Amino acid sequence: MNQSSPWAIVYVTIVLDRTSGETFARDRDLADELGAILAGHPAVGGVETLAPAEYSVSLLVYTDPSAAGVVEQRASELAEALGLRAATRPEVRTDDDWRDTWKQFYRPIILGEGDLLLRPSWIPRADDHPIREIVLDPGRAFGTGLHETTRLCLDAIVARARRGVDPKAVLDLGCGSGILALAAARMFPTATVVALDDDPEATATTLENATANGLAGRLTVVTADLGDPMAERVHPPGGYDLVLANIRAETLIPRARSLRECMAPGAELVLSGVLADELEAVELAFREASFIPAGVSWPRRLNEWVALDLRRSPP
Repeated sequence: MNQSSPWAIVYVTIVLDRTSGETFARDRDLADELGAILAGHPAVGGVETLAPAEYSVSLLVYTDPSAAGVVEQRASELAEALGLRAATRPEVRTDDDWRDTWKQFYRPIILGEGDLLLRPSWIPRADDHPIREIVLDPGRAFGTGLHETTRLCLDAIVARARRGVDPKAVLDLGCGSGILALAAARMFPTATVVALDDDPEATATTLENATANGLAGRLTVVTADLGDPMAERVHPPGGYDLVLANIRAETLIPRARSLRECMAPGAELVLSGVLADELEAVELAFREASFIPAGVSWPRRLNEWVALDLRRSPP
């Protein structure tokens, strides 16, 4: 594909099932999975996920005109196999901006009161942008700052830094793109930051993003689950002072006691990836693991998602 040749987009619009919080979250996760599978198709040049609307998620699948029909059929088959309600539409374009069309959907994000800038690489800094920044392009792993759960965690990091919180050791559990680990490294310049994920694609992406931001020397990136020998090897002797876990409720709940074991007494835990109707179950699991609410505003909420700010109670 080159700029003088026609090119094509297959639009895939996924209607989210809002019957319950569980079905809504399931469809959001499956939409991400569908995009990841399509990205691996040999006829696909790239897949972009637009900022989700209230009832739907849209994927833009880039391909050649000659392959548009094959890609559209594959997208429809995969959506059906995943149990998603999806509509597909191919469009052949003859303009020369196929590389940049999707970029219009991304904007710089300023967190806190001008404390941290999150921007894609193709948008230059402005004179009034915050000094501290993370440059992060949409890519292979979850976490570009657009999803509500990511924003809730980023807000927690910036708020703690503004209050003068200075953790010695931070864990980003389920690091995805590494955005939370990078934000922690930027906002807590003396902290040791560990990024942990059992998906090698996620940890590879985290390393790439850390290198691009000049933070590779600040992060320890490990492909493992909590409690695995590799994770234990990088565990700080006194435990983590701050843990960030932006993962789904069904993954968080069985890890409540393991999280307690890796944290220092009095350490803070930020849980996101939790839907409002899952709050009670998550709260119960972590209360039974001796976590208590931390902060005045609890839980924090953004649309259907909530974040729980917790503290490990003393022994």
